[in-house]
Amino acid sequence: MTDTASTYTAAGIAAGMSTYPHPKPVLDTAALAEAIRVQLRTWVTVEFSITVPTPEMVTAGPADSAAQLLGEITEHVHVYGVETDGDAEAWGIAHLCHAHADSLYAAHGHGDAYLLGALYSLIVASAHLKDGYEGRFELDPFGGNRRTINERALIETIRVQLATWAPDTFGTVVQLPERWEMRCAADLSDAIANVIGTAEAKYGEMDDDDSIRGLAHLANARAHGLKAAHGHGDVHLLAALNSLVLAAASLA
Repeated sequence: MTDTASTYTAAGIAAGMSTYPHPKPVLDTAALAEAIRVQLRTWVTVEFSITVPTPEMVTAGPADSAAQLLGEITEHVHVYGVETDGDAEAWGIAHLCHAHADSLYAAHGHGDAYLLGALYSLIVASAHLKDGYEGRFELDPFGGNRRTINERALIETIRVQLATWAPDTFGTVVQLPERWEMRCAADLSDAIANVIGTAEAKYGEMDDDDSIRGLAHLANARAHGLKAAHGHGDVHLLAALNSLVLAAASLA
């Protein structure tokens, strides 16, 4: 690693940790709803001119707010459509409908695991509808087992998030595992390290805001991945996912 890249990593960890919306990562209803809000904020305002509420506007009823917002976006896309090539629009709408359905389950008291399902579907929907991604991901990867949020479900969500942008952004040098191949947080941490190493090689000498911001969020994701790998809890996996969503918004 070059001195410049190492400096970017150190600065990125400091910057990323200082800008994270909570002093310590949280994994609860409000944190999952905030993750959904942030993911939406990275694309629906530009794509559909839909205003995404501020964090303060969703804190009173996070699951209800997520369901309402996803309902509005799903209806908008269904009515007005999206200009994409091939089957990207159809798959995007399908995943968006899944996201809305899962958010409704969560809003009606069936558990926070449905909010994670909504976030997964939303990530894939954005890849199809915003970027025209024509690859295929499972519509319902977690099946009927939604009683709890577990490590493997979080890891698979992160793997899919990376798959929607990292190979297209960095080329074949980024090799991501197949579905469910990452069995623990240590495997995920290694995958994020591969991505951040490639990102530093590509963007490490650039001084534009997007490159610096993207590397900061990647470094933050790496830090949370290491925390999770060393037994500090699944909460750091959600924090890593949030950072990767923001990194993709800057770099992809």
